[in-house]
Amino acid sequence: MSNPAVSVIIPAYNAQEYLRECLESVLAQSFPDFEAIVVNDGSADNTRAIAEEFAATDSRIKVLSTGNQGLSCARNNGVDVAVGEWVTFLDSDDRLYTWSLESLFHGASASGCDIVKGRWSRLPDPMIEMPFLNDNVSVLSSVTAIESILYQTFSQPSACATLYRRRLLDNVRFTPGIWYEDLDFFYHVFLQTGSVAFIDQLVYFYRDNPASFLNRFSPGRLDVLKVTEAIENFMRNNRPDLLPAARDRRLSANFNLFALLMLETGQEDYIAEKNQCWHIIRSYRSECLFNPKTRLKNKLGSLLSYLGRRPLLYVARFIYR
Repeated sequence: MSNPAVSVIIPAYNAQEYLRECLESVLAQSFPDFEAIVVNDGSADNTRAIAEEFAATDSRIKVLSTGNQGLSCARNNGVDVAVGEWVTFLDSDDRLYTWSLESLFHGASASGCDIVKGRWSRLPDPMIEMPFLNDNVSVLSSVTAIESILYQTFSQPSACATLYRRRLLDNVRFTPGIWYEDLDFFYHVFLQTGSVAFIDQLVYFYRDNPASFLNRFSPGRLDVLKVTEAIENFMRNNRPDLLPAARDRRLSANFNLFALLMLETGQEDYIAEKNQCWHIIRSYRSECLFNPKTRLKNKLGSLLSYLGRRPLLYVARFIYR
């Protein structure tokens, strides 16, 4: 029996609330040549039982149970056992549309690219029929794609809503123990190939949870400062042509965290981190203003920073939270 074309890797930690819906969306795919690997990451609820229930009724569903190691390790563990020529990632509280795998696979065939990114939405049931599959895909060089994502002008660094040729992941994995693992991952894997395809089709339903990590401040959010610093250092040493974009992304992260820290933590909390963010803002703001590729949001923040912290924070209540 030949290997499936696509491996869908689903990390799941205490995912009983939405896992059934997630797996139903996978089994409803119009593209049937897949395996779905549920990586039960040490769940303490009914996650494993739900996954094994689905696996018992459809051999394309496989369950891998490990101790709790975190999202990055769960994804890496799934990649280790995946046998598909292509790999895509699906978080256990999200869903695919019925046409998602077919659209991504068609985009890969039409473009000849090793990475294909689709669009995501917060609409679980859009009032549209399955899109007509055509060969109109946008193909960017990997360098241009990285630059546009770092400048935050086109697409997102999310590992989801993306199809990867499996061999690209032989030497690139998610870093364990950090948040913003997708931002840390995407440019490494993009540089494994020459071009990236983008299809203008919804392929991923992202469930916007008000209690999620990205909708509140927590110490883990400080990881974005380390990740963007690492991106800058990598580009300086390996791809200096992408260094301005990396520095702009680092500035953006420091604007965002500075606002969150000042607005959502106590006056005596995280003093060193607040001061470090302010130092980066002051050090990078001039470069930002003279960079024609920088988005307006960063330019506005840079201009306001010359007036001091208070004017910046006043506006930040509306644009950086």
